[in-house]
Amino acid sequence: MQRLKSIIITLSLVVLILGCSSVEKLKNTPIGLINNVSYNDASFNNPNASNGFLLQYKNNTYAITAKHILIMAKTDKMQFVDFEGELEQWKLHPKNDDKHYVLLDKLLNTNKKDSLTWSFMDRNWDTYNDWLVFSVKENNTNHKPLKFREKPLAKNEDVFVIGWSYKDTIGAQRIYSYKFDAIEGNYYNLKQVEGPKSLGGLSGSPVVDKKGRVVGLVSSGWEDDKTNEVFIQATSIENAVQFISKLD
Repeated sequence: MQRLKSIIITLSLVVLILGCSSVEKLKNTPIGLINNVSYNDASFNNPNASNGFLLQYKNNTYAITAKHILIMAKTDKMQFVDFEGELEQWKLHPKNDDKHYVLLDKLLNTNKKDSLTWSFMDRNWDTYNDWLVFSVKENNTNHKPLKFREKPLAKNEDVFVIGWSYKDTIGAQRIYSYKFDAIEGNYYNLKQVEGPKSLGGLSGSPVVDKKGRVVGLVSSGWEDDKTNEVFIQATSIENAVQFISKLD
């Protein structure tokens, strides 16, 4: 019995060490980027429009962020997922460094039927593909694009959200810990292990496994009234990858 206890303790320590090493590796890998959106009419500019990330598919690099960010970062003329000639430039850069940035090119999933309103998103939430896909014009950062994880997540598997909430101070990218709970339509429900007190601003952040493979991006979050547990709902990146695969 004593030997069994020793084995269990040893295995627990190994899991803990591996978990810590995964977090440290992610901390030292440049991943987190925020959206800096500029329009021809500067009154609509948004220099901190939540988060985004780079994704590699085959030999091409794409920029990904949450679609609902456009509801907050748009001009009065923009009614649908289309810039209507209003955009001056869209950049991604670390929150602590706007001198090194990714300059985006074209929005690839424009949609004249997809209304940029909260009511439209709420009515269509079950089938809402909460992602934007851009081609990339320049990458003046040391950020390498993430790769898509094809293997399904396991119950209680550790995953990590990388980026900044609005209330996070300027500094290094944050690594927030979650556990995969369940699939709900296009979304992963993730239970918070260690995260920010306020989830606002995490939208568009990549959700990655311990190897840094991306599985989704943050769309929403809530606190359970009964248990006080905090959950994030992350859009699966699979539909975005399927969309990208049809571009080649």
